[in-house]
Amino acid sequence: MDERVTAELTEGFAMDLWETVRAAKGATGERVFRHTMYAEGEDMVFAGLFPKQDLLEIPDMDDEFRSRLKVFNLLGVVTDGKRSMDMFFLGGSNKPFTSLKSPGELMKVLEPEPLMAFLHLYFKARGFSFDIREMDYDNFMRAVEREALAGTPLAEMAKLQNLFGA
Repeated sequence: MDERVTAELTEGFAMDLWETVRAAKGATGERVFRHTMYAEGEDMVFAGLFPKQDLLEIPDMDDEFRSRLKVFNLLGVVTDGKRSMDMFFLGGSNKPFTSLKSPGELMKVLEPEPLMAFLHLYFKARGFSFDIREMDYDNFMRAVEREALAGTPLAEMAKLQNLFGA
């Protein structure tokens, strides 16, 4: 996978997730936080912040997955709500995610390989026509622009064209 695509997606994911982390800083008594990225009918893609002790209660957890858990964990979950659920260990820390001070600090705990696998399924669930694992940076940016413009009302088109330098 192109390293620049990985870097762009990692940064974008961290910045998006940061809003959930910031909101969690003000929550008292909550231990688990979910950042929903996509929900359509029963299909859902989300990232969840979980303490290790809660995750250890999951039945039939793979030993390798269990061995990667830290005190605080970020999991990516993709489910159709019926038959399948894919769970990815996206990163962990021995201190709360709410103690982080910026999206850049959050990026440091993310594990690129499982994050890209998770984001691949996210894009697939959204019906995007590209595969991030097979694209170089230039093709990725063109695909993102194409997908963004495809679902954009005409009133917003000029803003996006300025953003993409078109």
